[in-house]
Amino acid sequence: MNSIIAEKLSIGYTTPLLTHIFFKLNNGIHVLLGANGSGKTTLLKTIAGLIKPLSGKILVNNKEPYNLKRKEAAKIIGYTWQNPYYGFIEARVIDEIKFILKTTGIEGDWEIVEMLVDKNLYDRDPYTLSGGEAKKVSLASVLVADQPIWLLDEPFNELDYEGTITLIEIIKRARKKNKLIIISTHLVPLIDNVKPDKYLLIKKDKRLEIGDWKQLDDDKLSSAGVLTRRIICGSHA
Repeated sequence: MNSIIAEKLSIGYTTPLLTHIFFKLNNGIHVLLGANGSGKTTLLKTIAGLIKPLSGKILVNNKEPYNLKRKEAAKIIGYTWQNPYYGFIEARVIDEIKFILKTTGIEGDWEIVEMLVDKNLYDRDPYTLSGGEAKKVSLASVLVADQPIWLLDEPFNELDYEGTITLIEIIKRARKKNKLIIISTHLVPLIDNVKPDKYLLIKKDKRLEIGDWKQLDDDKLSSAGVLTRRIICGSHA
């Protein structure tokens, strides 16, 4: 059983964005919501071990991610960048995809790559790709390692209809493999399609509210400055 545990956690850079956070998550799909600048990306980066907590503790499968070597962390945690171009380091797409496998020494799951990336892109420079193409390559270059825990930061940004449907299928497939997945997104109606288990909602007073996804209503979303299902779907009922 995978787990992410926060104990008296405070996160941020020089100024705290969120303080005194407590939660425990296990296998399943969990959705992180909040207004722009509320701390969603910072929380994901802290869980991934890319940022050290200001205080308190974060445990990922009973280990402090910040204290792990990056190679070891990459075997456990797959963190996908909101901006796909941030993570590129290789001159060719195929080398970008293979990099994490070479680093970790694992075989990975190439079906994920086949679902996301057209082979005609393999010899391209990642920085010459369109936004949608780059997003698919960025996702594939991390998720190919098939880690037990995925942290997906606005994964649907830049994706077209086909890419969106493909990613939804990948997430559903990952649930069947008993992963722990946190998805940061502002697209609440879209994420309904993966039938999340829990929500983590960053409120305007910088508190983190956690609950069952089925209990997340438009009033809670609106009070936190998050677009509601009603507004996104265009309903005036």
